[in-house]
Amino acid sequence: MALFLDTIYFNRQPADKLKETLTAINKSLTSGSGLPKGVTVKAGPWYSNEEMKLVVVLDMQDHSLSYTAFSNAVAGGMVEKRKLEPIVDWSTVEAFIKS
Repeated sequence: MALFLDTIYFNRQPADKLKETLTAINKSLTSGSGLPKGVTVKAGPWYSNEEMKLVVVLDMQDHSLSYTAFSNAVAGGMVEKRKLEPIVDWSTVEAFIKS
């Protein structure tokens, strides 16, 4: 399992365009359709009430497969940037502590 904390920052856009964007993302994340091969949602999504950003925990075997989708989102003007952070579950940390 290769877990990533994926934070997607949205550009400012009219409310109707943002709703359209969030509807499409919600469909992909809840149904799994439209996600790159080998990507599954493990937690979330959550939407910030202070910033225009979405946070989700993904299991991605090859994060490079998500490049095209996010490049298209940036080129289309809906996404400003993405922060993708590899994370491990706490049992991995506990194993490190005990070693």
